[in-house]
Amino acid sequence: MACAFSDTCRAVIVFIWTALTLSIVHVASATNISIHVAASEIERQALLNSGWWKDRIPQNTSDHCGWVGITCDYEGRITDIGLQKSNIKGELGRLNFSCFPNLQYLDLGSNNLSGSIPSQIDSLSNLTYIYLYENNLTGTIPKEIGSLRNLEVLDLGSNNLNGTIPIEIGSVRNLETLSLDGNKLSGVLPIYFGTIPIEIESLRNLQWLDLSSNKLSGTIPKEIGSLRNLKELDLSSNKLGGVLPQEIENLKSLTALSMDANNLGGPIPSTLFRLTNIEYLSLGFNRFNGSIPREIVNLKNLTSLSLGGNKLTGHIPSTLGRLTSLQILDLSSNQLHSSIPLVIGNFSALSYLDLSDNRICGIIPDELTKLSHLKYLNLSSNLLSGQIPFAIGKLFNLASLDLSKNKLSGSIPTEIGNCSELRNLTLNHNSLNG
Repeated sequence: MACAFSDTCRAVIVFIWTALTLSIVHVASATNISIHVAASEIERQALLNSGWWKDRIPQNTSDHCGWVGITCDYEGRITDIGLQKSNIKGELGRLNFSCFPNLQYLDLGSNNLSGSIPSQIDSLSNLTYIYLYENNLTGTIPKEIGSLRNLEVLDLGSNNLNGTIPIEIGSVRNLETLSLDGNKLSGVLPIYFGTIPIEIESLRNLQWLDLSSNKLSGTIPKEIGSLRNLKELDLSSNKLGGVLPQEIENLKSLTALSMDANNLGGPIPSTLFRLTNIEYLSLGFNRFNGSIPREIVNLKNLTSLSLGGNKLTGHIPSTLGRLTSLQILDLSSNQLHSSIPLVIGNFSALSYLDLSDNRICGIIPDELTKLSHLKYLNLSSNLLSGQIPFAIGKLFNLASLDLSKNKLSGSIPTEIGNCSELRNLTLNHNSLNG
């Protein structure tokens, strides 16, 4: 009898325990669901309050996860917001960032957004991509961006941001792309070399760095050589001075380097030509002097070379002819002399050639007429003499030809009429006839 009672008690206890456990699990689950529903509703309301989805809500649905530009996870929490090129207006702060803790992707680029970037952006701790380019944003870049440790892409280009580049960006170690071009960034602090912060060296994963078209001054810090994964570097159209640091030779992964329209000077360092992966090199409109280094032949992958608008002297090196992948060559507005090298005929892929405003003498070589892909040819403002070669009529793709301000003589070859794509022909200030 005692045994039966014991078994009965044990069964009752197990039943009660199971019921209580299931009840607790059910309550916890219901509570958890309620929390997610409440959080999801907060996100939905934040979208509505911004006013940007007013005319973008599909009919017959209140589920914001189905709205234009919105992506949610399996719990209904927003992970992606993408309203690029959507003509949205108003201040960026109208979207309450603190309501989206799960947000990973934010793209509001190419709109008409104004105001400053809210400091509350640091609440988006899961954010990986930020695209706010091509808006009318003003104010400074908030230092709170340095708290976004998962950030891989930060694109704030083409706005009206001012102030300095915050040193806190150096804390974002996963950053691969940093685009701050086309703003009004300026200012000098003791911790900076010019206005490029030395802390930028900690961004070891950086692959794309664009700080072009700002008001950055000072010199280029040698620490930039620490960015060994960098593939594209654009510091053009600033007020940077001094010389190119030797440490730039450490950027072995670099494929594009643009430093044009600054105040950089001195000889072009030969160490630059150890970057054998470079395809695009633009150093135009600076104060570089000396000759074009013969080591340029090492850049076998080069497709575009722009050195115009400097104070380069000497002759055009014949080794340049080994760069057979060149499509663009601009050596204009320097002090180059001697003749056009015959190896110029090796540039079989060349479509753009500008040697204008130098001291180049001699004749226009027939080798130049072998460049069948040439669309733009400018040899103006030199000391060229002799006749215009008849074979120039073989340049069937030529759209612009400028031979003005030279010492050319003889008749204008009728073969030019074979250049059926020609839209611009300038031959004035020569001794031509016919």
